Amino acid sequence: MTHIHGTSGNQPLSSGGGKPFSLQSGKVLYIKVHKLLGDDIAEVSASGQRFVAKLEAPLKAEGRYWVEVKQSESGVSLHLIPSQHGEADAADIASKLLHHLSISSKEKEMTSLVRDLVKNQIPIHKEMLIFAEKHVKGKEATLNAKIIVEMARRNMPFTDRIFLSIKSGEKSDFISMLDTLISKLSDTGRDAPTLHILQKLQEPMRMNLSANLVSKALTGLADPSQPFSNRLGHFDLLKSLGFFSKDALMHQWKEAVTGMLINGQTSENQRKGNGVMSPSTPAAGGLPDERNQTTANTGIVQGKNAAALVDKWLSILTTSENPINGKKEETPEYAAKQLVELAGKEKLLEMNFTRLKEMWGEGVPSSNQEKIFQKLHHQAVLALTQQLTGDELSKALKRVIGDFGINYEARINKGYEIQGQSLKEHLIGISMNHPASDIRQLADEIVLKMNHQVLHSQDHSPFLTIVQQFPLYLFGRNTDITLQWTGKEKENGVIDGDYCRVLFYLNLEGLKETLIDMQVQNRVISLTVWNEHPAVEALSRSLIPDLKEGLEKLDYQLSAIKVKEPDKQSELSGKILGEQSEPIFTGVDVKI
Repeated sequence: MTHIHGTSGNQPLSSGGGKPFSLQSGKVLYIKVHKLLGDDIAEVSASGQRFVAKLEAPLKAEGRYWVEVKQSESGVSLHLIPSQHGEADAADIASKLLHHLSISSKEKEMTSLVRDLVKNQIPIHKEMLIFAEKHVKGKEATLNAKIIVEMARRNMPFTDRIFLSIKSGEKSDFISMLDTLISKLSDTGRDAPTLHILQKLQEPMRMNLSANLVSKALTGLADPSQPFSNRLGHFDLLKSLGFFSKDALMHQWKEAVTGMLINGQTSENQRKGNGVMSPSTPAAGGLPDERNQTTANTGIVQGKNAAALVDKWLSILTTSENPINGKKEETPEYAAKQLVELAGKEKLLEMNFTRLKEMWGEGVPSSNQEKIFQKLHHQAVLALTQQLTGDELSKALKRVIGDFGINYEARINKGYEIQGQSLKEHLIGISMNHPASDIRQLADEIVLKMNHQVLHSQDHSPFLTIVQQFPLYLFGRNTDITLQWTGKEKENGVIDGDYCRVLFYLNLEGLKETLIDMQVQNRVISLTVWNEHPAVEALSRSLIPDLKEGLEKLDYQLSAIKVKEPDKQSELSGKILGEQSEPIFTGVDVKI
């Protein structure tokens, strides 16, 4: 399981957990008196915190009261706010609190807000209510009051920026906002770097497609049954893509592969002046595939058996015989894929693939090389759409999260050099400096929506709750994806993959709202799929064997899968960011 880190240092605007409990003067608390210690001193508690304070009015042990905190040189004192008792009297208490704090109680929205705070026994202070007066009015008064109660419950600072970030969760989805931004930026004819990152987000499988296409081109080059002209077209295409150097010769292509992988003759740090685009920056988000770490910087396969490994794949690649026992590991296609991965040129191949696609992606081909590119591109897209593997999707999701840049501020605080690599950084710049006001506003709204999920992440040891929401463009089936990770924090600041819970929410055109609840106990996984489509149960059955096999490879066991239909009254999208202490769902159990 990929390590999921906490949100420490995520945002300069506030951490998701808010500020610690405090006793500043003027704050209104709902207290319980535990012990009367004498001389008007008592041990009391509020919001789960015990402390000793002076009582300015006679109170009873075990009694509960609303009091105002006063700070002086002699210490903390508590002043009683007179009111009747009982939950039925919340409106009366709210009115008295507003009067006590010199806040007008004429507006029913403010009285309703304070009544909610009283019912939830949330500490109240005058600055909070002055802030609320600005927002709890008009058509959105009810929504805004709900947001302020949440901010108070989580002890967040009352600033416009945090308020708007929380409120942005009610706004439109990322997909529609980004599509609108792309349209507006395209019309201006500027902001090319931002458009480039947005286009990468719109094509998360582009690196997979480029690697797939290169593997197919290498297979075609090695196929002895193909005409020479066809093999030559595949070879020229591999040079245009940057897999072979510009001066490579076709009759020595095997030697070129061996030289590249064993001797590093065309490694990326030596590839200059060959007419092929080279990447200038590391992958956004800093999430490289671990399998390529020995080759990504040098293009060299290391280890004692390196030559034997390359010879093995070249031998399988150039054979035209059917594999023994039908093993996919012994097919030319699989061998080509292994050689392409060993080359460690993913970024270079993706950049040149994008360039060629812009040149040759559509229209009537004018050369043999262009014709082969269009044919292989069609085959690569078809292969991914018909059978997308979990490994390919995992890589794509990592790239999307990295390019999106939710944790941009956190990575800067930790000293990463990520200038210009994430969409969030570009959006912050556009929101401050773009000449078009509508583009500035839209960019800022997207940044606020990014901040929303960070504020919903909680970093209270020993448990972490991490929320990740991002857009996924996948072959025309576009949706926002929300992931919520909850688990015990390990010493290195990551969620314990042996004991955790993961909620996965998306809204698809066919299946509509879907939520997957995965619970892990001692590496044993139970899954609950929440969806109201009648075919979900039948569709799930065929996927279970592959799911079990994939989990076993990661040293996890699948114990049970349940399909449940959600309550009609509740929306699945509202459940994933709900209270962790409350039961999240009820529904009808449909057993598989």
